[in-house]
Amino acid sequence: MSLLLGKLASRLVLPLGATLALLAAALVCLALRRPRLGAALVAAAAAVLWLASTPGVADRLARSLEQSEPPVPLASLAPADAVLVLGGAMKPALPPREFVEVGDPADRVLHAARLFAAGKAPVVVVSGGRLPWQTRGEPEARAIEALLVTLGVPRDAIVLEDASANTHDNCVRSREILAARNARDVLLVTSALHMRRALATCRSAGIDARPAPTDYQVVEAGPVALVDWFPDVNALLLTHLALHEWIGFEVYAARGWIDRARAEGARH
Repeated sequence: MSLLLGKLASRLVLPLGATLALLAAALVCLALRRPRLGAALVAAAAAVLWLASTPGVADRLARSLEQSEPPVPLASLAPADAVLVLGGAMKPALPPREFVEVGDPADRVLHAARLFAAGKAPVVVVSGGRLPWQTRGEPEARAIEALLVTLGVPRDAIVLEDASANTHDNCVRSREILAARNARDVLLVTSALHMRRALATCRSAGIDARPAPTDYQVVEAGPVALVDWFPDVNALLLTHLALHEWIGFEVYAARGWIDRARAEGARH
């Protein structure tokens, strides 16, 4: 399955796509004069959208991923041979933007610079290219490089991998760069929500990676309140992102890009 078809298929099973698919099926049922089934599908669509939009559901889904690899305090993090930071953090300089802009996951870039400044690794490998259907703008790795330099990382301490289009590509292409530099112990920097899949993919690709997660979406909070069970657009986005990671992990495992035994074994 091509990358584009995979993207389209995943969107159909995520909350918004699933809701629209159920509503479309309901319209077909009504056209076929099966009102009861149509009403049941409308109710199912409403339930999917409501639950996916509640912080009570979104936070639980996201927390289960973000806590799979608990953070290690910076002071106690052992030094490594390299930092590997994954793309997905920047917006290209396309009109009306005059300059490259940062997205919410840009904490990845900040954390990579923080690790370098703390002496945790002598080099930062930046992995991020363009999706096949994106024909404008430079590869993301170059934009991240510019931001790292602004944050104080010397340009000669940054190595670019700018041809990858997804997490699997990130890991496979970066492994070659890391091996050429004899970097055996690597600190992997990505969003906490993405870390489970990214770390398993890296390890399955042959990178001896340790997690250095950032960009946490869910923080410690008090008891769930009544308002947490009412729809919120930010919660819908968080549910979408969390389910994307859960589904992505299973798809990667099915395609052989994640070796469950190797990924789990490396954690112990």
